Order: sequence, then C-alpha cells, then structure tokens
Amino acid sequence: MQILGMFLLLIMGAAAGEPLASAIADQEFRDQYGNVDSLARRAGAPVIAVVVGVRGLAMIEKWERDLSTRVPGIRFLNVADLPAGVPVDPERTALTLRKRVPPGVSVLIDPSRQWATAFDLNTAVPNLLVFDATGHLLARFRGRFNPVLAAEVAAAVPRDRVP
Repeated sequence: MQILGMFLLLIMGAAAGEPLASAIADQEFRDQYGNVDSLARRAGAPVIAVVVGVRGLAMIEKWERDLSTRVPGIRFLNVADLPAGVPVDPERTALTLRKRVPPGVSVLIDPSRQWATAFDLNTAVPNLLVFDATGHLLARFRGRFNPVLAAEVAAAVPRDRVP
C-alpha cells in the first residue's frame, strides 16, 4: 500500500511538472548555524528537498548520505517543519537542531510551516521532493529511509544537470 501511495505521488508530480510556488522558491530561511538559504539559491542543478518534522530529524542524515552516493553532486535542501500552535524560539530551535543533526548537515527552520502547507505534507516522516534545475517539482516521496525507496528517489533525479 505504501508503494502504491508513493507511486501515485510520483505520477501526480511528474505529470503536472509542477513549478514550485514562487513564494516558496524565493522564501529564505535560516539554518541552525544562522546561514540563510532557499530553493532559488540552488537553481541550476537538481535539488532534493527533505521536509520533516523536528522529531524525524535524525532520519535526514541517512537519506543525504545514501542519495549523495547514488547521485553524486546532488544538492540537498533540508527543512525542519516546526509543530503548529507551538511558540517558536528561534535560538532554542537552532540549539535543538545542532544537537539532533550531525555537524555539517544544514537544516532550514520553517517556523510557519510554509513548505508543509504549500505541498500538503504530513511531516511525521521525511518527505523528499525532487526538483529539476529550473525549480519544477518532478516527484514526491514520503517515508523512512530504506534502500528500495532510496533507489526510486535517485531514479527520479534528472542526471543531465547534476554537477
């Protein structure tokens, strides 16, 4: 059933060739180290955006490590979806991210759930959104890391523009 759901998400995204809402593409967020980033800043090459709730942050490293091997040069944009209705303290959130995420893995902090809302994501587990070099959404996947799903995600990345 999970594979069927992922397949349907892949078909919907690929068939529509969905462009990323410009408000999200240009929206800049800070990561746990204070650096600013956005999808627009990564234009020119395919990007995998990993959007997950704070409790699933530990899963980001497995995805990034595996997919970097399968698709050398792929760019990642990791986004922490913060819980709705909870007061957000940016410094405390950054500190939590620095504790839960390995050093060197940048995670953007999305306090108003813009990514989850724009793409109607349930962020209890990671959501992997594959964008082409122009910011068009090609495919959507959701789930904990496993090699079969990782192979499907890697296959959805266009190889012609990976550095």
